[in-house]
Amino acid sequence: MFEMANEQSTHLLFNHHHLAMRAILLTELGTAAVNATAKESGDKFRGSHILGMKYFANILSILKTCGDHISGSERCRNSMLQRREGMRDLIIQTHRQTENETEQEPQGGAERIEDDDMYRLSGPVDELDADPGSQLAQEQAEHEDELINEEGFTSEDLFAGETSDMLINEEEFTSENIFAGDTSDEAGDIDMDDEDTTTIFEVNVTDVPLQPEDIKSQINEVEISNEFIRRLRNATLATSGIPEKDLDRLLNPPQAPLDISDPILRLSLDIYLAVDRSSNQTYNDIRDALLRYNQSIEIYTHDTIKNKVKELTGVYSLPTDQCVNTCLAFTGPFETMDKCPVQASRRTKQGAQEAQYRAEVTVKALEEMLPPGTDPKGFLNQYGDVHHGTDILEATYSGNISDKDFAVMFSVDGAQSSLQEKSLLSCAIIGGPSKPKYLDSFLYPGFYHVAALQNEGLPMWDAWMDITYISHPFTVFATADGPAMALISGLVGHNGAQGCRFVCKQRGRRKENGTHYYPAALRPIDFDLPGSNHDDYDLNAIPEKSSEITARYNQHLIYLSLSPTTTEYNKRRFITGISRPSIFSGLNPRYRLPIPIIFPGDLMHLACLNITDLMTSLWRGTLSCDPSDDITTWNFAVFRDPILWATRGHEVVMATPYLPGSFDRPPRNPVEKINSGYKAIEFMNWVYGLAPALLYGILPFHYWRNLCRLVQGIRLIHQRTITSDQLKLIKVVLAEFIHNFELLYYQRKSSRIHFCRPSLHALSHLADQVSRVGPPIYTTQFPMERFIGDLGSEIKQHSNPYANLSQRAVSRAQINALKAMVPDLDPTRGLPYLPYGSKDLGDGYVLLRAKDDKFRDVSPGEAVVMRRLFPNATADWNPQVRRWARLRLPNGQVARSWWKESLKAHNKVRMARNVKIVQSEHVYFAEVQYYFQARLKRDEEPHQLAMVALFSDPDALLARASYGVVLSCVRRVDEHHLVAINVKDIKSVVAMVPHTVDRAFNAGEYYHGESPEGRQRYFVFKKLGLEVSALAGVIEITDDN
Repeated sequence: MFEMANEQSTHLLFNHHHLAMRAILLTELGTAAVNATAKESGDKFRGSHILGMKYFANILSILKTCGDHISGSERCRNSMLQRREGMRDLIIQTHRQTENETEQEPQGGAERIEDDDMYRLSGPVDELDADPGSQLAQEQAEHEDELINEEGFTSEDLFAGETSDMLINEEEFTSENIFAGDTSDEAGDIDMDDEDTTTIFEVNVTDVPLQPEDIKSQINEVEISNEFIRRLRNATLATSGIPEKDLDRLLNPPQAPLDISDPILRLSLDIYLAVDRSSNQTYNDIRDALLRYNQSIEIYTHDTIKNKVKELTGVYSLPTDQCVNTCLAFTGPFETMDKCPVQASRRTKQGAQEAQYRAEVTVKALEEMLPPGTDPKGFLNQYGDVHHGTDILEATYSGNISDKDFAVMFSVDGAQSSLQEKSLLSCAIIGGPSKPKYLDSFLYPGFYHVAALQNEGLPMWDAWMDITYISHPFTVFATADGPAMALISGLVGHNGAQGCRFVCKQRGRRKENGTHYYPAALRPIDFDLPGSNHDDYDLNAIPEKSSEITARYNQHLIYLSLSPTTTEYNKRRFITGISRPSIFSGLNPRYRLPIPIIFPGDLMHLACLNITDLMTSLWRGTLSCDPSDDITTWNFAVFRDPILWATRGHEVVMATPYLPGSFDRPPRNPVEKINSGYKAIEFMNWVYGLAPALLYGILPFHYWRNLCRLVQGIRLIHQRTITSDQLKLIKVVLAEFIHNFELLYYQRKSSRIHFCRPSLHALSHLADQVSRVGPPIYTTQFPMERFIGDLGSEIKQHSNPYANLSQRAVSRAQINALKAMVPDLDPTRGLPYLPYGSKDLGDGYVLLRAKDDKFRDVSPGEAVVMRRLFPNATADWNPQVRRWARLRLPNGQVARSWWKESLKAHNKVRMARNVKIVQSEHVYFAEVQYYFQARLKRDEEPHQLAMVALFSDPDALLARASYGVVLSCVRRVDEHHLVAINVKDIKSVVAMVPHTVDRAFNAGEYYHGESPEGRQRYFVFKKLGLEVSALAGVIEITDDN
């Protein structure tokens, strides 16, 4: 992990005496930071930069790994081994996208995959690009630049090959002595007459008996990357720079839990952890107050307890050298971390048991794919974890991931969304004043330690089984946003002719005289440009299996590495889409997924930023208009009308009171804020939540239905658990959206080819990714973005922010490690937390105050409901209830009630009283009046109930026209529609937002039933990714009032 501090970049060292893995592997238990320092005019500089924290390299925990100690697992494994012969291909094959009967479906349908086929990687996260030859509206140009150039990247920088310029320090380096010339991947780099490169897929380099990194390349850029890889391949712990005494601790783990039984030590630790995010003075003030109370209490000073925590956790900092301009890190024999959070967690019985999660999940998945006594089916009925992906299952079945190994995921500006903040472990903070110009050099120290652990193994002690064994870190994924992915993967970036980050075969198309390529599936009909005039791509074509992608990538990498000259290199890079080898090639192939399979997509940037920006730019007419095009013919650009745009912006703001607090930040007025840092969550809530209903009757009907198709697919893909039937539907839905998008917007016109941004192509990979790596919501970057913001907010010394940030990362690492070793130091462990005065109803349901102080009579209508609920009650029974105001649900949401929310001003409330109810597989929506418990006799168990007013059934015509996206209901609060339900029938809190259908009726394009006279319509808005948010703990703060 890199962590730059004021004139000293710090390399956090995890002493194995208390932790097990070490910095760059960081699991959910610790944080480490690698340092980089710099060199200018021959002098070393202790570099300290933060780069807006954007290139936060984060290696996180996995995915709960290790140890197959569950009952029967050995028998299951033996059974699998007996059937291994001849079955491997069946295991790695991915789930078929559709049955035989759908093979002949028109565009938008799915085709059955032949046996042995495996889904290719999917979900590339391409940042937005613009046609450099066009005149963009100023506001669109600024916004597109912001999305393309995260932390200063330019569209040219996005090519991995551009590092020829990136590594240049004006005073010390030249492009000649670092890389071989300019390597930007634009069409101008090669002869346009040679642009048709379909024969590249037939290039035969199998006569070269070497791995790509074994080739002595004539191209400096390739050779520099190869040198990193070779050193990593030969990494050993002895040459890792770890001091001898610390190395001894690493190889000889302690075999007892950490002892903090000393009362003074424990009291000092409790205070230190409680004021972790406060100033040092806060700790000292508390200490002084306790000493005034009792001078015999010898509480540690802040400096003393800080050093004690360092000693207990084994988290230390070591400096290395970095260029003063952040060009690169001087990372030769590196110094690394000596303590692993995974090993720390196994020093408690609870942590050791939790670490079995991966083994349990993969065993069950393999048993389902290989049922004893029957033919292997090769797919799962339900995908609900990254360990359900065929890539990990195949590695487990083949023995590459053993029972005792732990899996890790590397991430640049990203993290696994199902983990709590304490599981997001910052491995590197790469600072300014400039962006990193050779990222591999910053990653190298941590990668070296990982490689050494993979090569030699890591001794670990399991407190539950009381055994010591050797484990190896297995790198399952490496995630990043678009610009960073081009740097770590070695691919050219999304504007290249072969710009897909998953190395699929779809080739881009460019405009005449243009240099940027766009992945339009449909061939333009108004020009015949060589290299861009290839036939239409079938979005439902059978995807390549992982082994085929890997083989083709390796073949192309060898072809690139054998380039005899810079000119030939530029041509081959253009043809293959590869700029240089990836640093991940240096990790032991036995303990990582293959390249490029190791690089999954990122749903956050793709769905919530790139696609939403594309759609809103088209509707507003701010996307660049080609000189040969006429913007007045853009019938989809309805918001070019400023009055209409302002009205829609006002509607978005007016929806805020109807959005529950659990929906996170409500979208601000897009008219005012869309070019001023509009957040991903705002785009998501607006486009995928509000827009389908609010734009009904505004967008032309076919464009509106195309939007609904997109929303349908995005809502499905955001689920934590995706069934095989849903997976087929997602494939069909997103393929249909892309196809119709190109027909409706792009219209096969070369002047509009820039409408087909890389993010549009990325959608075609999402369904394939689910079966390969699990639901993409698990690797989205929302939590990491939040983590970055939280860590930045902890900076207290703004005059010296980098040093302060460095210390905060060190402190976070130490505290996470300490809590892993002593779980009861963490007061949040074992959530859900039960607030004062609450009542636990079981199964994750908790009644929360406010509540009546005594039993009260009910209204006549409610009395009728109560009597229906208790038909055996006597005629003189007078129902009375004690009302509760709130109910916490198993998913972490807090459902509220009309009883208390109605007391607040409309503009001061975020309504959370509308709920989704499921009874016998039927779904209803209702407004909760209050919660209560009822029973007829004192000796009976009380019934846990909610008094609710049911909404009408959704408008069937509108639901059908919108593919089930717009569910428009009528609110009914009269006593005739009151019912009492079991609170455990409530599954989630939903937003019920008022809307009108008058615009569609007036436009003559309406597909809805008649509304009851005088009744307001409300549409249902469900939070995306809700189930995953719950995995991070309670997602709403519940006070005691």
